[in-house]
Amino acid sequence: RFQWTAPIHISPHQPKTVYHAANVLFRSTDAGQSWEAISGDLTRNDKSKQKWSGGPITGDNTGVEIYCTIFAVAESPLEKGLIWAGSDDGLVHITRDNGKTWKNVTAALAGLPQWATVRVIEPSRFDAGTAYLVADNHRLDDVKPYLYKTTDFGVSWVRLDASLPQDVYLHVVREDPSDRNFLYLGTERGLAFSRDGGKTWRSLRSNLPTVAVHDLAIRNGSLIAGTMGRSVYVLDHLSPLREYGQETSLLKIPDAIAWQRDSRPRDRFSGDNPPSGASIYYFLKEPTKGEIKIEILDAANQVIRTLSSKPETPTGSSDNLAMALEAAKRAALPNEAGLNRGLWDLHYRGSEMILNAKVDMGDARRGPLALPGAYTVRMTVDGKTFTQPLRVSADPRETVSPADREAQFRLSLEMRDSITRITKIVNDIRSIRKQLTERNALLASNAKADQLRKDSAALTTVLDKLEDDLHNKAAEVVYDILAFKGGTKLYSRMIWTYTQLNDGTGAPTQGVKEVYAGQKAELSKYDSQYKKLADADLGTLNLAAKKLELPHVIVP
Repeated sequence: RFQWTAPIHISPHQPKTVYHAANVLFRSTDAGQSWEAISGDLTRNDKSKQKWSGGPITGDNTGVEIYCTIFAVAESPLEKGLIWAGSDDGLVHITRDNGKTWKNVTAALAGLPQWATVRVIEPSRFDAGTAYLVADNHRLDDVKPYLYKTTDFGVSWVRLDASLPQDVYLHVVREDPSDRNFLYLGTERGLAFSRDGGKTWRSLRSNLPTVAVHDLAIRNGSLIAGTMGRSVYVLDHLSPLREYGQETSLLKIPDAIAWQRDSRPRDRFSGDNPPSGASIYYFLKEPTKGEIKIEILDAANQVIRTLSSKPETPTGSSDNLAMALEAAKRAALPNEAGLNRGLWDLHYRGSEMILNAKVDMGDARRGPLALPGAYTVRMTVDGKTFTQPLRVSADPRETVSPADREAQFRLSLEMRDSITRITKIVNDIRSIRKQLTERNALLASNAKADQLRKDSAALTTVLDKLEDDLHNKAAEVVYDILAFKGGTKLYSRMIWTYTQLNDGTGAPTQGVKEVYAGQKAELSKYDSQYKKLADADLGTLNLAAKKLELPHVIVP
């Protein structure tokens, strides 16, 4: 069970070791390429709190409502393999052997409400046995602060919230890397800090508005605060705050640099960057009457992408058809006398999409990114053909190896074609169903064809079921899928997997490969069902129709 904000934590000892939490804790030692579970369920796993959300008309299942999950994960920066985990249903666990054994230390947290959310666990940078914990119980109408500290690996805990306002709940605590007694606290109403290890707290406002501070980080002598309003605030110099005292004093002044400022006005007047992709310029003596077509060919002389002066017909996968039509017009090649420019975004053609089928997340219309190498641009206009060479290079800032890039490209192509196969099956189903329905309507008064009509209706029902298995035909808008009106189906799920893979250029992760393998097997099963329907079942119907001297159904 993954919560909406399921934590991701990078090990302070090995940058390629990453932790990702669901109801169990996963670890990757190869920067996310593959994962293993290193714990059992570290939550209460109360099934009564894992039920359907929303209703009665529509569901509200976005991930926010997922409960009984690990909400806080942190590895000690001093002791490798010492990992803390806190759940959103009030449990705290610790392991000191890299996840081989876990100890539940929740009972030692005196006064912690049973169902409080453990929001943050902050291991100390000065002592391996020391950690700080923030819990939040406001969802159960309890707005009191819950802030704890342990110095013995969770065997015992003390409260640090006595001097805090008792009607303001907390989100995050951080320890200053230069002073073990200097703590920063993010609350529902702003920031606070302590110079004495949490015995007393003072508000830290300056020009920070009264806003919920959900995360804090200290870097290069600055304090960075992330707010619920999705803003980031930075306190540039912490040295004066670290010297903060009760008496009047002139605090240490940080070094200053006389930066040379440019003379630009507040509004920057500068040119746009070149468009991303390959700019293809062409000159027309006069506007053409027919279509302008530009084809991109790979080294094997195969067409991998076609651009046209005719706008593409939107598939209807978007909720805003007018916007999709306008975007298609903008993407069409210009057809004006003089110099014109087309743009290839360096992507292969995308998947063929099901007309009017909604997809909750992702877009398969964009094809795989072209590999570096030589290509040919071929333009056809008014019956004449023109060609020019084109070389594509990788982003010089990237460090992806050619082998990893090739692996990503090949799997992306395969997934693109799998989505196209789903579309082909659905289109065939719709064509066959339309023919069967229309023929049955024409034979309504033909008594000799009663059995043929019944068999045709039965086959139509089976076709309906197969289409429903492949994609959510009940969805009228994208949110219908998210709200489980018909649920997410193979088509939508595979498009999201493809989109995730297609957003990068590195080697596919083990997780992506495993997810796609399952989806590929599912498609193979449905493909076999369709072939049986189209070949055997429809063949039997067509034979019966032939005996009655009636038209047969054509398989596209």
